[in-house]
Amino acid sequence: MSSILPTALGGKSQEEHMSLADTIEEANATYVAKRGAKLNLEEIGPKPTRKVAVICCMDARIDAFSAFGLKEGEAHIIRNGGGRASDAIRSLVISQQQLGTEEVVLMHHTDCGFFTFTEDQFKSTLKNDKKLSAPHVDSVAFLPMSADDIEQSIKEDVAYLQDHPLISSKDGCISGWVHDLKDGSVRRVV
Repeated sequence: MSSILPTALGGKSQEEHMSLADTIEEANATYVAKRGAKLNLEEIGPKPTRKVAVICCMDARIDAFSAFGLKEGEAHIIRNGGGRASDAIRSLVISQQQLGTEEVVLMHHTDCGFFTFTEDQFKSTLKNDKKLSAPHVDSVAFLPMSADDIEQSIKEDVAYLQDHPLISSKDGCISGWVHDLKDGSVRRVV
């Protein structure tokens, strides 16, 4: 959101960008007024009522609650770039072992930003920036995926979770899905 602030009001005469931090209090007041006490989230507590954790991408176009028909308080939504299982493991272990989730839904999606690079290419670009240290760049796995085989990345991530020693993986409790951003549909892969 941009706004022009006139100098008469003490602002700059050029266009300025308002950060999210500048708008949070006003937006939150609207949220609180609409939400009211109807959800009783304090009474529910931190344990999701449907005992499910959803792992999905951080992509701003995804509304994971709506895509799976969930409401606040029903599920943990664990988000990271690409919706990768290995990047979500810390949160998922806590979700299961401390907060009682029993089912895991993993969702990758079409048109993902993680289809736009390879590991080597991205690391090379970062290393060319003189402000970044090569050892620090090499210490991170950026986990890109292939748009040509999104189903394979889902199968690999589900297998990773099923084989992980800290994850409870009873039969059928871990599923993998593709979310199509064109029409909003989801399709089960595993």
